[in-house]
Amino acid sequence: MLKCLIAFIFSLSTYSQISDRQILIKTSDKLNKIITVHYQSKNESFESGTLFLEFDTSVFLDFRNSTNIPRYYLENDIQLLFDGQRQIMSLPDEKLIVTNNKPSANNPLLLSLYHIKELLPQMLTNNNIRISRKRDSIINNSNNYVFEFSFKNGNLDFNELRLKYYPKANFQSNYILMVDKSSYLPTKMIIPNGDTGSISRTYDDLDFNYKIDQEIWSGNQFPADYEKISSEEYYRRMQAKMASNSKGNKNETGKSKITNWKLPNLKTDELVDFSQFDGKVVLLEFWFKFCGPCVQAIPQLNLLNEKYENEDFVMYGIEFHENATRQNLLEYISKIQMNYSTLYKGKEIANSFSIGAAPTFMILDKNGNVVFLESGFDQRKIEKILKDYL
Repeated sequence: MLKCLIAFIFSLSTYSQISDRQILIKTSDKLNKIITVHYQSKNESFESGTLFLEFDTSVFLDFRNSTNIPRYYLENDIQLLFDGQRQIMSLPDEKLIVTNNKPSANNPLLLSLYHIKELLPQMLTNNNIRISRKRDSIINNSNNYVFEFSFKNGNLDFNELRLKYYPKANFQSNYILMVDKSSYLPTKMIIPNGDTGSISRTYDDLDFNYKIDQEIWSGNQFPADYEKISSEEYYRRMQAKMASNSKGNKNETGKSKITNWKLPNLKTDELVDFSQFDGKVVLLEFWFKFCGPCVQAIPQLNLLNEKYENEDFVMYGIEFHENATRQNLLEYISKIQMNYSTLYKGKEIANSFSIGAAPTFMILDKNGNVVFLESGFDQRKIEKILKDYL
């Protein structure tokens, strides 16, 4: 009789346990019931285990919209809103208000609750996704379920809000979703970013009764003295700025010529005089701290430096944001294993060539002429130009 009772109690407790799929269905149901929500989000990006980008964002979502995309208002270093038809962005550094009447509205919402709301039901019904439960985690003193979604030969498209499957491919994408055990609402999501990187967002201090001034959708809260332009005009200006990327000296052929650059070496703090590079091909990488693509390029750049070290060749990184101390930068380059020499205090030089993106690469020929200047690491193109001038 006692054995039967124990067996009954055990079966009852087993029956009462909620399955992983039921937890996630409950999460999906909760998300579908949201009308408006305001929350804080911590954004972190890692490359090869190194944190290269971190910022906080205030997010407001309003699902009472005639289209599928909610109205939203995001605030961090900039302010961005979508009123259901257009995006309006405030850029304090440039004192601009940029309006886009044909926006890709999902793009800036990467990893918002809206994305999880739309993608989770698809993930639960896709046969190519394996869902596994990991060890529970504590976030902000709350217990959380942790789920891993392993997508064989596929990935989540956060712009089109659908799952993409490539049957002839051979790869796997892994996504982590953390869910609060009390509310069944998401608390954090982690997605892959390239082969060795990741991006994560948290969902903190959810407020479903947050009151927002409806005037915000007009954009009238932005500073009146900011210039108002269209997104087309903004991108045209950016392209023109990059196209006119030389304010330096010109030689007789019209190429930019480097004549009087002097920057301190980060490790020795001694000035490096570029006039001493006559007769050498010079590769310069403009970088800044917490730049993911910069970190991603370092292993190949280390090899590139070794490959040509016995040629008439020198290579330097140039840190150009100047927002960290020398000691801080020394610790950072050690952590990311940058083996080639780097200079710092490069903001003025970067500005003189309108360099804003990173990594940006510049190649000087043996006479000090700028023969290449381009953002992004295209190893094949860079090596071809080096071979042409060595």
